Order: sequence, then structure tokens, then C-alpha cells
Amino acid sequence: MKIHPLLPALFLALATSFSVRADEPPAPAAAAKPATLEDEMKAMNRAFRQLKKQIGDAAQNVSSLALVAKMQTAAGAALEFSPSMASEMPEKDRPAFIADYKVKLQAFIATLARLETALKAGDNAAATQLVTDLNGLQKADHKEFRKPMN
Repeated sequence: MKIHPLLPALFLALATSFSVRADEPPAPAAAAKPATLEDEMKAMNRAFRQLKKQIGDAAQNVSSLALVAKMQTAAGAALEFSPSMASEMPEKDRPAFIADYKVKLQAFIATLARLETALKAGDNAAATQLVTDLNGLQKADHKEFRKPMN
């Protein structure tokens, strides 16, 4: 069996090209789409729906804590935005409306922190009550700050 004289050179070229590529930094990922208030609220809502289903089960406290952390992250990010209703308000009322939105969202975040503490302490009865409180805050705040859905 005779080996073609160019075959070893081909293998060497292939091996060298792979090693060069391995040393190069990875190509940057596609630029992530900037988050919006709607994105943050959807993320919070997904986690909240799951949390409401499992909050009474102490065996799922680790999972519940992870969901609370997702909600805290999304709520913190939502503080950077203004509700879309603000753009429809008279200019003179807009700053007060946005300030009220942020105060209410901070109250929601504070309740999430109390929920986290209750879950870490294994107090699922208190955690269940806090989820009920959060649900009430969500409904009231959505009524005040979210555009009615047509």
C-alpha cells in the first residue's frame, strides 16, 4: 500500500488549523435584544405562576427560592423602565405617576425579600400568606399602571 505524498501534508494542515482556531477567542454572540418592561414582567409572571402552584410544599423550597430570585431580578430590572401608560399622561402628571410606580414596585420587591426569608426559615405558612399578599399587590398595581387589554 502506497501513501500519496500529499496526504501527510494535508493531515498536518488540518491539525494546525484546528489548533489555531482553538486559541482564538470565541466569536461574540449575537447582540442580545435589550430588555423591555414587558420582557421583565413576563419573566416575573412565569416564575410567579409556578411559585403559586408549589409554595405550600416545603419539599420544593429550594425550587421556590430560585423562582423568588428570578422574580427579584426581573423586578429590580423593571425599576429601570416606566410603564407605557406614562407616555399617555399629561406632562405635568407623568413624574408623579412614574414615582408612584417605582414606590409600588419597591414594595413588591420588599415583600419578595420577606418571602425569601420565610422560605429560608422553612415557614411555608407565612410564605403562602406572602404569596397571597403579592398576588393582591400584582392585581392592584396592574390595574393602576398597566394599559387595559383590548
